[in-house]
Amino acid sequence: MKITLEEQNDVILLSVSGELDADTCPVFQKEIEPLMERKAAKVEMDLSKLTYISSKALRVLISLMQRLMDSGGSLTVTKVSPSVLDILDMTGLSRSFIKD
Repeated sequence: MKITLEEQNDVILLSVSGELDADTCPVFQKEIEPLMERKAAKVEMDLSKLTYISSKALRVLISLMQRLMDSGGSLTVTKVSPSVLDILDMTGLSRSFIKD
């Protein structure tokens, strides 16, 4: 798994590639922890190179989204791989994360 964080204007671009599973989730959680502490942060996620996401990782994303929304921020998935989109669709989370 590879994580890239980049700030452009008022938006934080978060890219994740590889597999986000039970083994890599703790590293991911540690990397995004500072985002959870920011007030009114707008985060856009690029998951186009993510090949797998586990239920544990989905819970971390839900937690991140809730914390950001509670502080006036947002989390939007702007790009997603077909395999991850299938998982988001099956769990009903695509409606929460992907904005048209």
